Amino acid sequence: MVPNTWGIKFETREKAHDFYQESIKYYEETLGPITVNNDTWYIGTKLSDEEFKTKIIELLDKLNIPKDQYTISKTEIGKFWMPEA
Repeated sequence: MVPNTWGIKFETREKAHDFYQESIKYYEETLGPITVNNDTWYIGTKLSDEEFKTKIIELLDKLNIPKDQYTISKTEIGKFWMPEA
């Protein structure tokens, strides 16, 4: 299965990196590898779209991050890393 990559964009670079440090170990194991670049987390996951959205929103809620401080969107990054045969 080709992993999907999702982008979680925060208000600032500092917030993206601070939130990442608070959550990295547990959620990398649950969601998939997380890379932080500027104000966005990129998460490569093999979870279904609905399962991923549910789990990432649970994480962001646990971190008390208001919903107006981030957006969740699926990217095309994984498609370039592992093109389908």
